[in-house]
Amino acid sequence: MTILCIDTATDDGTVAVAPADRAVASVRWHSAGRHGENLFGYINTALSEAGASREELSLIGAVIGPGKFTSLRVGLGTAKGIAFGLGLPIVGVSSLRVLSRAIVGEPEVIRVPVMNAYRGDVFSAAYIIEDGGIIELTSPLFGPPARVFGQLRDAVGGRPVLVAGQDLRAHAALIESLLEAQQVGAPMSGLTSTATAIVEEVKYVMQTAGPADLDSLEPQYLRPSDAKVPKHAPPTQRPR
Repeated sequence: MTILCIDTATDDGTVAVAPADRAVASVRWHSAGRHGENLFGYINTALSEAGASREELSLIGAVIGPGKFTSLRVGLGTAKGIAFGLGLPIVGVSSLRVLSRAIVGEPEVIRVPVMNAYRGDVFSAAYIIEDGGIIELTSPLFGPPARVFGQLRDAVGGRPVLVAGQDLRAHAALIESLLEAQQVGAPMSGLTSTATAIVEEVKYVMQTAGPADLDSLEPQYLRPSDAKVPKHAPPTQRPR
């Protein structure tokens, strides 16, 4: 099985290709909301580095959120297009679960990934990872840091915690106070390979839940859209 995985949930994009008998090949880049411009180029680069072709692919994996609205749509739309064009199954995975897999720690340590939800908010959750499986202690959370980390404190219950992700310096005191975390992990760019973490999560979801429905697979934003529908539509004027 050769797997192609696409992650454009944040400004840092990742494409990973996992051949059945070779190491994972990946490309990672930084793009301020413009993933669509070069995504197919990065896919071709990752395939080339893996020594694989599109015809060898057997599964498509896509990170479906939470994350940035436009970035998520670009990545998932591309993944769905490739899956449809090649007649392949597709799996959608959580960006928070992927990030938790990239946090290095002992099996008993609770992993708390943190992502920037913008406007002062955060995305977060709490997981235990053991024997390749993942236990979700909380569903993905969204909101002001004090409220989110307070909810996580109740779920963690004083157990050892390792936190890693985005913009941790801004929340370090709050995290250490509410979660009693002895260690606040590295920023997202300093984590272990997120490419490997994506592949691991895609394989796990495929094995435990099977492929997603191509037509109904959608991004999981968590944050409501900022777009507002006008309460009163302007009157329609007929041409004279």
